[in-house]
Amino acid sequence: MEATGSTSGLKLAVSAVRPRGTLVLKSTVAEEHALSLAPLVINEVTVIGSRCGLFPPALRALTQRDVAVTPLIEKIYPLAEGMDAVAHAGRRGALKVLLRH
Repeated sequence: MEATGSTSGLKLAVSAVRPRGTLVLKSTVAEEHALSLAPLVINEVTVIGSRCGLFPPALRALTQRDVAVTPLIEKIYPLAEGMDAVAHAGRRGALKVLLRH
């Protein structure tokens, strides 16, 4: 998943995804940039765009408790166990995994 919004983050994400893996683009790189798409084609990478949508209605729904988010949290890890949290989040079917300082 790429969520940095930077050209260097996008390049790193493209180079880090495994062959036949999936790259989720959660951010938009606003600055002009050049990126070779050849590695995505050669390695048969699936690219999925993911947008956030409108924040005011979402924040209103959270504030009014119209959306129950607690059941979506599968596990909370201390920050020191960040690598375990990332591994857990990478499991098939995993829900939200949080890090707490």
